[in-house]
Amino acid sequence: MTFYKTFLLIGVLLFSSIAVRAGDIIEAKVEHIDKQYFITLEAVINADSHRIYQLLTDYENLNKLSDSIEESNLIYSLSEKDHRVQVKTEACVTFFCRTINQVQDVEELPNMVIVTTSLPDKSDVDYAHARWKVTAEEGLTRINFNSDLKPSFWIPPLIGPVLIERTLRNEALSVINGLERLAQQR
Repeated sequence: MTFYKTFLLIGVLLFSSIAVRAGDIIEAKVEHIDKQYFITLEAVINADSHRIYQLLTDYENLNKLSDSIEESNLIYSLSEKDHRVQVKTEACVTFFCRTINQVQDVEELPNMVIVTTSLPDKSDVDYAHARWKVTAEEGLTRINFNSDLKPSFWIPPLIGPVLIERTLRNEALSVINGLERLAQQR
């Protein structure tokens, strides 16, 4: 689900093997183990892979990907491929909403891979790590997203994880649809 909060909260899904109209979800699941969430997403989007990668690395405009991303800022860049980014996301589970702040170190690796690590002392997570892989595939784009995160805030033990998983699933679908929509707007 984090932006990589949207990958904190995207990063993020419960179902497996389901197709949606805009982006085809090949695999999507969220596992909850000992207060930590493990997210796997594979989707195919009808858009150019370079455009998708450009949207994922437009750190000042990540809020265009999903309504839940309230704000995203490039704090600074150490190089052309190493950045510090802040993302504020509103996460709502039933009637309870919370703004989640994440400050992340983002590394853009070769072959359109993006790796993020949240800084716990500056974020609302004890731990968050995510990896995006964008691949061109016969005029389409395959996105592989993996994340593991541990929120620093309390989640009710019995019903909380189920509701978080549902929220993460919906947020992931929102981001996939947002990527496809924005890529086609140009």
